[in-house]
Amino acid sequence: GGPNRYNNNGYSHENEQIQNALNVTIFHWGVQAWVVYAIVAISMGHMCYRQGLPLSMRSTLAPLFGKATWGWFGDMLDVLTIATIVAGLCTSLGLGASQILAGLMRLGVVDPDSDDDAQTDMKTWICAIITLCATASVVTGLDYGIKTVSQTSFIMGNFLMVVVFCLDEPWYLLNVIVQTLGFHAQHFVEISFFTDAFSQLGTGKGGPNDGYGAHQSWMDWWTIFYWGWWISWAPFVGTFMARISKGRTIRNVVAYTLTVPFFYALLWFCVFGGAALRMNRRAEYLQTAGLAAFNDTTHFVSQDIGFRPAVSSGHCFEVPGAIDHAGYEDYTANTLVSPVCAFVYGDAQGYWFDVMNQYHGMGNFLCWVSVITTILYFVTSSDSGSLVVDLIAGNGQHPHVVQRVVWALSEGAVCIALLRAGGSTALSSLQAISIVMGLPFTIVLMLVCTALWRALKLEAGDMKPVNKRTDWTMPLYGGIFDVIEVVLSGGCAPMPPVSFIVYFVLGLFVPPLMLNRAMLGVSAKGEAESKVVQMMTTAASAVFLVLFVLFHVMEVAFSGFFGYAWFCYVAFAILVAVQRHGVRQAYKIEGSGPEDFFVSLLLYPQVLAQMVVQLQEVPVDSGNAKGVDEWDTVIGSASPEAKSEETGSDIKTW
Repeated sequence: GGPNRYNNNGYSHENEQIQNALNVTIFHWGVQAWVVYAIVAISMGHMCYRQGLPLSMRSTLAPLFGKATWGWFGDMLDVLTIATIVAGLCTSLGLGASQILAGLMRLGVVDPDSDDDAQTDMKTWICAIITLCATASVVTGLDYGIKTVSQTSFIMGNFLMVVVFCLDEPWYLLNVIVQTLGFHAQHFVEISFFTDAFSQLGTGKGGPNDGYGAHQSWMDWWTIFYWGWWISWAPFVGTFMARISKGRTIRNVVAYTLTVPFFYALLWFCVFGGAALRMNRRAEYLQTAGLAAFNDTTHFVSQDIGFRPAVSSGHCFEVPGAIDHAGYEDYTANTLVSPVCAFVYGDAQGYWFDVMNQYHGMGNFLCWVSVITTILYFVTSSDSGSLVVDLIAGNGQHPHVVQRVVWALSEGAVCIALLRAGGSTALSSLQAISIVMGLPFTIVLMLVCTALWRALKLEAGDMKPVNKRTDWTMPLYGGIFDVIEVVLSGGCAPMPPVSFIVYFVLGLFVPPLMLNRAMLGVSAKGEAESKVVQMMTTAASAVFLVLFVLFHVMEVAFSGFFGYAWFCYVAFAILVAVQRHGVRQAYKIEGSGPEDFFVSLLLYPQVLAQMVVQLQEVPVDSGNAKGVDEWDTVIGSASPEAKSEETGSDIKTW
């Protein structure tokens, strides 16, 4: 709802607005959504089937974080993954319950004019029934329950699509498909990078003054919501795709993942969306014709339209074979596709059933098929999600069936709790949870991309194996962070050297001292810098840090100084990053400039400690390099039996 950059740009005609609507829909459900799933699927599949690690989200970060993925860090990642999957499933289940309720209202099973409390009660029962069905499906297993339900729902969905395509206007729908494909290809890059930057400023804050453009929150309502929703589904769908992609190349996975779902989404939205758009325009035409010919906009309103909410739903019109009035001599219409209903945003959930109700008097049958199909779709989503959550919680192995039941019931319980707590605003609550969980998992996906890149470099031989290269003696996830592992393991994990902790504390409170020590160490290793440069760099780092604190203090009395403060901090981080780059060059450690900058910006005490520890080692030739065998440690620590359940291979041999 609300104005957007297409319907409120001051010049687009109706056809352009409709085409843009289809384009945005394909954008939200097409390639951009499936890219997220492909990243997880490729990374998880490569780690499991090529490297013998468990089919779990923590395995995807093993090339970056080494042994830490099998400690508290990996546990936290799996917990976040499970919470993200549950959030995505709850959003889908809640939205599905609203859709199913709208269908039951159209069919007269539920009072269409029931109040918000009664509707919330019905949604609760719908979620409970779907959860019980999903639980039964999970108990019967993948080959019987889950497979049968998913195939049945897919067949029924295709049945509806073929029926609508044939009973509507096939040539029109074919034109819509072809036209939308070309339009989306033409505007793919533009819409992918468009952020509504100016409209998001809002009125009086730099937003548009001419009244045109999108609502300030339109991107949040739509694109950002879909972004969070797809990312929250990434570990769920990615895991399933990884399981079915065993034996295929990365090229195969990318090609089929980004094409087959896209073209299916194109068919789905062009058929059903095209039919709905055509119906709405026919309804608007009859409303206008009634006013022009009979001075009554409701002249063609159908009196027999079944059960529809009296307040929120739009008018439905009986399609006449002819209009007996001057100017309408050329009017022709297919009266078998009737009644046609106008779209009203307040009844968006029920409009699908209005579309189904217009075809050849088969409305009730098609609506019942739609309700059953929707239920089955969400049953298969819930049971598949429970299976994946169970797999991740079991570190890539399938525990007892009771655990699957617990996860299936937990997902339903969370969804019901959100619906009950949200009441009439439950939809907003469900959308918010996807966005909230999608944000932290976006950071995880960025790390997954980097880890996959490193793993593929190793696989292709573009990066030397761990036993032939130098790594950091103290990785960023080590040192003081190993204390957390000691605590959580009850003292079973070894304590890090005391010097590592001392260096971290010194880096936190007196970073110029540690930076100077690092520079002296680099000079001693042959990367000499003049003492003047060393002194100036040390002094500059001290000045920048003091000013960073001072400007923040001054912000209490004088506004605007926080900008100067953060400039000083970034300048300090750059000095640290430059020095880290020098250490890497001296020891021929794998890495990059952007990596040096961002770790220095976000974790400078650990970076300073890492450099000082590293400089205590003797640089060696890269051909005989030795360092912390973090990746080798991962391979040997993947499971107690050093075997992957999926591959059965000996993990230590890679």
